[in-house]
Amino acid sequence: MEETFTAGIRPGGLTEGREIRILICHILSELGEPMSFDEMTEAVLTDGAANYFEFADALAELRETGCVVSFKTEAGINEYTVTEKGRAAAKTLEGDLPLSVREKSAENARNIIQRRRIEKENLVSITKTEDGYVIHIRVTDIGTDLMDLSLFMPTREQALAVKEKFLSDPAGAYMGVLESLAGKF
Repeated sequence: MEETFTAGIRPGGLTEGREIRILICHILSELGEPMSFDEMTEAVLTDGAANYFEFADALAELRETGCVVSFKTEAGINEYTVTEKGRAAAKTLEGDLPLSVREKSAENARNIIQRRRIEKENLVSITKTEDGYVIHIRVTDIGTDLMDLSLFMPTREQALAVKEKFLSDPAGAYMGVLESLAGKF
């Protein structure tokens, strides 16, 4: 039985390389769309489900065995997707993993993908100025942008806080600005 390093793994986390391989295939199968290495790492390691080094080794082994394939996106990012072989293994062996680990890691992955979509549809940049920072927020749409807003913030920390608050609920922020300026509809 292969044992993983236990550094960074929470109680109840995965301690066998085999379990980590199953989890990776499970996440990619459940999600139904590709993820980058960083996104998968965040999905698995955020809650201490596995060790980073063992995770990286497991992903490499999955590529070697043809359970997972990688490709470059137009943006030049390596993303991974599960093959039929990996999907079948995940379905057959998912019961070998604790339900809490499967559910939490899959939920983390869904949240990461949702955040990716939000960031793609809502562009936020922070620019340093002489006396502070300007945060530029743009809510895109198929045609004309819904909102294009620039705000001055005295510190980078404040600008980052505004960015995070906006990205946590772009529709709510948009509606708040709209109601503040135009009243309730």
